[in-house]
Amino acid sequence: MIYRTRAPRPEISQFIETLWFYEDLDVGHTKEKLLPDASMELIIDLSEGPKKLYDNRNVDRYTEFNQCWVSGFQRQYIVLGVQRGASMMGAHFRTGGAAPFFNFPISELAGTVVELDLIWKREILALREQLLEAPTPDQKFDLLESFLIAKAKSRLEADHTISAALGMLNSWPVLPLKDLASRLGLTHKQMLSRFDCRVGVTPKVASRIFRFQKAVGATAKMEAPPDWSDLAVNCGYYDQSHMIHEFQELAGLTPTEYMRGRSPLPLYVVLD
Repeated sequence: MIYRTRAPRPEISQFIETLWFYEDLDVGHTKEKLLPDASMELIIDLSEGPKKLYDNRNVDRYTEFNQCWVSGFQRQYIVLGVQRGASMMGAHFRTGGAAPFFNFPISELAGTVVELDLIWKREILALREQLLEAPTPDQKFDLLESFLIAKAKSRLEADHTISAALGMLNSWPVLPLKDLASRLGLTHKQMLSRFDCRVGVTPKVASRIFRFQKAVGATAKMEAPPDWSDLAVNCGYYDQSHMIHEFQELAGLTPTEYMRGRSPLPLYVVLD
């Protein structure tokens, strides 16, 4: 198996955290749970055959995706099909970073996975063909970067108000939303509109996912079960019951179940 990542070029690095590529995926399972992390993902399948996204409530049901797709800001976990030998590449957007690359409010993609030819038509399929022909990972990264820079055109300017808001929401204690809007010089309605366009969800939802990510990150590093009450308070929950409820809502697992089933990649839980 080959796995490579690359930091994007400076003009898009404030919007995209990393570009990634893998070939000949070496796994021993067919389904995995991906937990929400307040980001969006662009995926280009460089192998053949459709890939599966399973129904959370019934994993006997699934939707198939082909060639290229985008995963919006997810409000809870999704269940992915995994194929041994698969090859893919993509871009991992920062929270609020995908907006310059799409000509509509990012909220339209929230909680969904959408095939990219429905948005970018033949352009994205032509890019996939070029990626298949490129002989090295670096050449593939160059092609993907150039495509994304061209797609954003003149919109590669950060919304510093949203960046400041996300920073405040990712701290603790979190400001009440009216106080947050006031500090940013916005009305509550203006703030919601900005988040709708740039982030895809409300500030309340974004804050909830940030808090969950802190708890997941802390739990993933521990070898023995922690004092769950202390962990809950340190991550911004009211108490242990509140944290357990949020894990069940967002991950479909209790914190203890997550700790037992976690993989080397904290956001992924193997299901079979």
